[in-house]
Amino acid sequence: MNITVIGAGISGLALARAVTLHHPHHRVQVHEAQATLRSIGGGLIIPPNSARVLDRLGLGHILDAYGVPLTDMQIIDAKTGRTLYHRPQTAVAQRHGRGLYSLSRTVLHRSLAETLPAGTIHTGHELSGVEYHFDGVAARFANGAETTADLLVSAEGRESRTRQLTMPETQLVHTGQVAYRGLTTIAPLPQYHNSFVEYWGRGRRFTFFRLAENLTYWHAPVTQTPGATRKKTDLLREYRDFPEQVIELIAHTDAEHIHGVDLSDIRPLPHWHRGKVVLIGDAAHATSPNLGQGAAQALEDAYSLATQLAPLGDPDLPTLSAALGRYQQEREAAANAVVHRSRQIGQLGQAGGAVRLLRNIGMTLSPELARERIEAFYE
Repeated sequence: MNITVIGAGISGLALARAVTLHHPHHRVQVHEAQATLRSIGGGLIIPPNSARVLDRLGLGHILDAYGVPLTDMQIIDAKTGRTLYHRPQTAVAQRHGRGLYSLSRTVLHRSLAETLPAGTIHTGHELSGVEYHFDGVAARFANGAETTADLLVSAEGRESRTRQLTMPETQLVHTGQVAYRGLTTIAPLPQYHNSFVEYWGRGRRFTFFRLAENLTYWHAPVTQTPGATRKKTDLLREYRDFPEQVIELIAHTDAEHIHGVDLSDIRPLPHWHRGKVVLIGDAAHATSPNLGQGAAQALEDAYSLATQLAPLGDPDLPTLSAALGRYQQEREAAANAVVHRSRQIGQLGQAGGAVRLLRNIGMTLSPELARERIEAFYE
């Protein structure tokens, strides 16, 4: 098979890695719109389910070489300082094989790219059109290039151009939140040095964890209308009633290292494929980043799709369609559940009034229920 992948993000590169590593009889080419291959940056949480995929891709070693093994997860009420949830990662490792790691997105992106044969990735190829042919599918690019393949894979993320062209009925749904993300060279307080910490406040949350000895990543979702922006000074004002640790992390982050991203997700799609076009990662099931499962689900998609394509030679449409159907059947329940639960947790974490009071009581009295919801996707 000839496979064309649109998008050289984590899902697209992971699919190319899985195919070239385990199924070299297929030929895969990755086309990226940007002029240079680069990551969007920031930090990732690597839960046990994505760590297992990295092991299968021969990349598990990067967690030990570049990741930070986290000692615990803490969720804290921003107003009272009360710990609502605490989970030692030794217990997670005993149950799931590994605990949580933090990792630079750039490190993961670069590591995936470096495993691919020379000539696999083509930058400066912005998709402009898709055409179905009797014997394949063609992709046209803004630079005038065109390629024909047996399968076209959209790995472009939530703003997938392929999805817009082939499934125009699909729409992103805004969550009402914008996430501001920052990188700073100061370390968290000693009690949080190797922790994943999330403060829950009214209409706002704040998450932080270390990526390296002198690098801390933070993530601050706030309720905001699409298109509006906040500057660093606005964020300092916004979080002035949060603990001093939060203020220090924002204050010591250069303004050019703070970026806002509108948070949106996709209602469950009836089909992840149409003809010889298939979606993976956020293109199929964009989620808000409240469970640390975005990259994990993309990695699982990539490996699952590669597995389903493995036995195919030069497939006719019914044979290929059956393989794509099996891929969706294997992945959609978990992926759609992540979207739904992530939106719920985002709303719960920023609740106010009576809902906030009931939330705090519930998490204190039922920590096992909270654990089950957070770790449901670790298997």
